Amino acid sequence: MLNTTKVPSTLQVSHQIKKNLEDQIHEITNHPEIYAQSPFDFSRNRKLSFETTIKIILSFGGQSLSSELLSHFNFTLKTPTASALVQARSKIKLKAFEQLFYRTIPSAQPNKLYKGYRIFAHDGSDLNIPYNEKESDTHYRVGKFGKHVGSLHLNALYDPLNKHYVAVDFQKIKQLNERKSLCQIVDDFDFTSPTIIIADRGYESFNVYEHIKKSGQKFLIRAKDTKSNGLLNGLDLPSDGTFDKKITLQLTRRQTNKVKKDKHYHFLHKRANFDYLPIRSKETYPISLRVVRIKLNEDTYESLVTNLDPFLFTSEDLKVLYHLRWGIETSFRELKYALGLSHFHSKKLDFIIQEIFARLIMYNFSMTITLAVVLSNRLKHSYQINFTQAFGICRRFFLDQNVNVEQLISRYLLPIRPNRSDQRRLIKKKFPGFLYRIGFCCKVLNKE
Repeated sequence: MLNTTKVPSTLQVSHQIKKNLEDQIHEITNHPEIYAQSPFDFSRNRKLSFETTIKIILSFGGQSLSSELLSHFNFTLKTPTASALVQARSKIKLKAFEQLFYRTIPSAQPNKLYKGYRIFAHDGSDLNIPYNEKESDTHYRVGKFGKHVGSLHLNALYDPLNKHYVAVDFQKIKQLNERKSLCQIVDDFDFTSPTIIIADRGYESFNVYEHIKKSGQKFLIRAKDTKSNGLLNGLDLPSDGTFDKKITLQLTRRQTNKVKKDKHYHFLHKRANFDYLPIRSKETYPISLRVVRIKLNEDTYESLVTNLDPFLFTSEDLKVLYHLRWGIETSFRELKYALGLSHFHSKKLDFIIQEIFARLIMYNFSMTITLAVVLSNRLKHSYQINFTQAFGICRRFFLDQNVNVEQLISRYLLPIRPNRSDQRRLIKKKFPGFLYRIGFCCKVLNKE
């Protein structure tokens, strides 16, 4: 059951959102002693000021660096060179973009809740980046010839009901650990309201469960089934059909005969990460979980682990909740292909992370405007906005105050098709080279 509050449907909403972003950019660029490499950087009056440089990076698409600059400066002869932009962005500390991201996250008072809870989904996505021989932890091999390519992993906490990112971190591909990322984000996050954190299979871990519990929040995490070699294997659970069962375990690092015989004990191998029970500890750690197996279709089941109250959240509620997790998968696709996150403009890792933060900022900016437009359009049938078009319109609106963003976005409506599913096709791809970029879209004027 979704709780929705009304959002003002005026033309001023988008301008308020834009003003907030511009105000935060102005606030950050007014403090070069904090956010520039040197307090004396950007002290001269140049074409590429601190503020202009940040705005250019925020407006990046999939073109080459020179083409991005020509577009930003309307193809005038005053357009700076690509080299000048590289020098300007090298003066900016990474925390300038990080701070801008966190400062411009939409209000902590969300428009949509599920039974009084905020919903966050955590997941990660590999980003293909230019191969840089100096960053060995980003290297891996692909193809039968073992060609070196670069990859950086983006971990994110995403609000699928209100469609914006609330926290992110980055891991080099050889340091990849999504469970560790989720624990760290949960520990650092300032929860202002009751929250349910949803995650896919692969996050099943006593350590993850306990970190979320310690934060005072709820979780719903898919687990491998009882017949697999996952966490549920060996527990006192039914082997067939659906069930909804509470289990209480004593976690231990000791492997005694008593532990082996009693199913209430669960042995943690020394390689199993559990921050609340040291490896050489002789103590036990009690943990209670609710395990639910739901039926998706005739022969497909999923097992879910949660700490949600069964009287408030039935198995059908859990099915609806878990389906919301798909929103973060969709958001990654939109980031990469609608906002151009698959096209970077540098090999330097700090510059790449600058651009990732820039795309995340523009994603939140665009989605906040777009959702306001969706809520202001009361239609007889269920429709959704074409987000690919909406991102392009919002990017243009960011650079040009005269764009009628609400009416333009409203033109691009798509029918909602519920209960659709598609098998994921995971194909490793390398970074698209700098030479193969989108060309200009030129306007031809005919005189008649």
